[in-house]
Amino acid sequence: MTAPFSQRRRASARRSLLALALALELIACIGLAQATPPGTIDYETIGATPLRALGRDVQAPDATTNVLFGAQLANPAPITYEQIVFAVRDAADRNYDLGHQSGYTVGTSVRELTGSGRFPAGQYRYWVSYYANGRWTDLAPQRSFTVTTAPVTDPTTTRPLGAGTNWVYRFGDEFDGNAVDWNRWADDSSAEADHGHGNPGNQQLEWNQGKNCSVSNGVLSMLAKRESVLSPSGRRYDWTSCLLSSHKRYNFRYGFIEARMKLPAAAGFWPAFWTFQAPGAQQWNETDVFEYYSDNKSRLYLNQYVIKNGVEQLDSYIHTTSFDPSAGYHVYGADIAPDATRFYIDGQLVRTTANVSQIETSILIDHFVYAGKPPAATTQSAITWVDYVRAWQRP
Repeated sequence: MTAPFSQRRRASARRSLLALALALELIACIGLAQATPPGTIDYETIGATPLRALGRDVQAPDATTNVLFGAQLANPAPITYEQIVFAVRDAADRNYDLGHQSGYTVGTSVRELTGSGRFPAGQYRYWVSYYANGRWTDLAPQRSFTVTTAPVTDPTTTRPLGAGTNWVYRFGDEFDGNAVDWNRWADDSSAEADHGHGNPGNQQLEWNQGKNCSVSNGVLSMLAKRESVLSPSGRRYDWTSCLLSSHKRYNFRYGFIEARMKLPAAAGFWPAFWTFQAPGAQQWNETDVFEYYSDNKSRLYLNQYVIKNGVEQLDSYIHTTSFDPSAGYHVYGADIAPDATRFYIDGQLVRTTANVSQIETSILIDHFVYAGKPPAATTQSAITWVDYVRAWQRP
């Protein structure tokens, strides 16, 4: 029996709408399949020797984006380059080279070279260059990319990564200016025995000073450099570096603190993101969201130190990372709560301890120079980069 025309028309319309929906869904799936998530390099096959492929993970970065570059290399016979690097230049030919490696061997199997960096808004070109036999050789091709202006972040709308939404923003710094906000931060801490700036008894080689802390392009750069300084106590330090403490503006007992950071690659450095008892407190209370010794890039130390009822309680945990903390930015956080302290990396809960804060503490970030395994004699400086520091409390 044939259906009336009006019913056939409605059925045909439904079939058309269904076909259109399926087509749109297919297009969306294709688009998703083609999109490259951050951290996954979109390689272009070059097919040359030794450069087989070249690419980056983010095709249209802004000034807050960390861009990961990659090169796949292979050679018919093994060859060792004295140095190899991603050469990056802006429109004024300023140098932004990254991913530098020394004594780099390329053999018959494909080897991947990577490096990451963040750039001010502008036009850039990049390629791979190596040094051997007394000269630099550039590998074709060159590729270009554009970095757009960074969007302005309203920190009051942010929430801790991986820890839910029931939080109120209390303190932090996006480092969007041209210098450290010294109304917000101090360059000294009661954790530093020598006038708040040095602590050689804690295996630290550096004198921390404000002028080693600089801000540009939305990032705090904490510079440790080899230079001689005489402290007010008369002690000689062979390194200077940067430490920031929130004790002038923000102290807390319970809350969530978080920082997005890129750590140094050279061995001999000891950056950390932590809390320490607020000035005037006589009771040791410390939470190390992480400590990092740069001679071992696979370990982060997550610690909670308290004294409860006169007894020292230490929970120290070594977390083995699945990434190199010096190769790119990662987010480190801790929920310091009345019932437990929970440690997060890139939004993933990695450790819970029953130790909890006993008193008010300040937030600290530092870039210590480690006396236990000091930098090589040829190392003159190193940098820890901080994208932001944020602190929240429960409403």
